[in-house]
Amino acid sequence: MQETFDTPASRVLTYAGVWFAVLAWGTSFVAARFLLHPEKPGQATLSPLVLAAARFSIASLFFVVPLARALLHRQITRRDLLRMVVLGQLTFSLYFWLQYTGVQQTNASISSILVVGLIPVVTALLAQLLGKERLSWMTLSALLLGFVGVAFIVFQKPLSISLASGFLLGVFCLVGNAFAFAAYSTLSKRWMQRISPLVMTGGTMMSGAVGLVLLSLLDPLSNQWSEVVQLDTVQWIALLFLSVVCSVIAYFAYNSALSKIEASRAAVYIYFEPVVAVLFGVTLLGEPLSWQVVVGALSIAGSVAIVNLIKR
Repeated sequence: MQETFDTPASRVLTYAGVWFAVLAWGTSFVAARFLLHPEKPGQATLSPLVLAAARFSIASLFFVVPLARALLHRQITRRDLLRMVVLGQLTFSLYFWLQYTGVQQTNASISSILVVGLIPVVTALLAQLLGKERLSWMTLSALLLGFVGVAFIVFQKPLSISLASGFLLGVFCLVGNAFAFAAYSTLSKRWMQRISPLVMTGGTMMSGAVGLVLLSLLDPLSNQWSEVVQLDTVQWIALLFLSVVCSVIAYFAYNSALSKIEASRAAVYIYFEPVVAVLFGVTLLGEPLSWQVVVGALSIAGSVAIVNLIKR
């Protein structure tokens, strides 16, 4: 499938949207840290599931009006609603449940490389299997180059790998996590031929928010919703940043880009997420910058450049 741009300005806005999504999702790791691992004594601590449910519940409020308007004007059918419900559970409920389970059972480094590293490769392979895109060996090699770049970044610290305590279960969850996002990118691109990016983003996010809330209620002892009302000002700013910038605007920008360019081409930019996370960690949290990060960033940049040249 070829790119569809009406004007040069449309091309610029599309790729600006992709970059915005990557920057937002990269900085989300730093913002989430203020809520998952607060450093100041007395601050509230949210469980990962409550954080995800609160984040997307707040974000869903911004899409109530567009979705209601689309329903009133019969711009979407019952089949479209079913599709958005399925995508919402796939992208938000299942995606975050698999990710958090994988992180809990493995470690941060393995989680990063399996989540970020596999998404562009799996997206390209899935698009190939569905017959929507043509995947050449050169493109696959470029994607693997980006995977190596991610590995350089996340393997800069020693790993502790154990087959005990559900390690293999965690690995399978993280691999499934990558397939969930790849399926979302591929299917949402196909279905946005008749559904606008705004309505698609809103419908899937609202569906996912409901699923996350229900999952959190299944284990009320581990997921304390009372902690949300105890957040201080800084933590509320972090939560609103995750909800508005990293969810509402970023997912809409990414979906808008998917309606214009191939799923594999948009997904390859996700490789920059760990780079952005590391850079903001260095500047905002005072974390050290290593040579592995520099090498990884160069590999990722090379991967993105090669993929774009091949597609052109």
